Amino acid sequence: MRRGGVKAAAAAEKAREAARAKVWAARASTTVVLWLCCALLLATSRELGRWSGCLTQPLIVVERRFEAVAAAGSERAAASASAAAAARGERAESSASEAAVAALPPKRIYKNNGYLMVSCNGGLNQMRAAICDMVTIARYLNVTLIVPELDKTSFWADPSEFKDIFDVDYFISSLRDEVRILKELPPRLKRRVELGYVRSMPPVSWSDISYYQNQVW
Repeated sequence: MRRGGVKAAAAAEKAREAARAKVWAARASTTVVLWLCCALLLATSRELGRWSGCLTQPLIVVERRFEAVAAAGSERAAASASAAAAARGERAESSASEAAVAALPPKRIYKNNGYLMVSCNGGLNQMRAAICDMVTIARYLNVTLIVPELDKTSFWADPSEFKDIFDVDYFISSLRDEVRILKELPPRLKRRVELGYVRSMPPVSWSDISYYQNQVW
């Protein structure tokens, strides 16, 4: 009986040792496999890194080329747009100038009886009224009106010139069918004005057209 028990215990011990050996063998093999997998993954990642660089470089070049082509295309488009805008601007300017010329009234042809120089005083409203009156007088007397001067010695002491307040060119062109208007006297008459060979008269307020006809003529 004792011998049988000893044999059974020895067999069990051998079985346990065999099981332990199998476990260690499994662990060792698993460790080796894991190390092999890690080494393989590392090598694969390095290779993939090299491949990815080789694959992405042409893409970068293509992208740069595309950007260069796109930039050149945008520059050409911008140049074309600028040229088109300039052409449209020139056409618009020419059309506007043609329209302005077409809109100008025809010149009134008449025998010039002299030149009328005007100095307007008072406030802006009074000056406007005086300018309108003198345009009417110049039209009625068939004289050439010189762009009026604005008095600078009045109570307001405004240093502004006519051109600072009004559009001189529009003033002249818009009234060309009524009266001839010049910006200044002809050179031959400036000397006479400087020497005082000119008739000057202060107009009477609220005078009708006959007053100027009788006084001037």
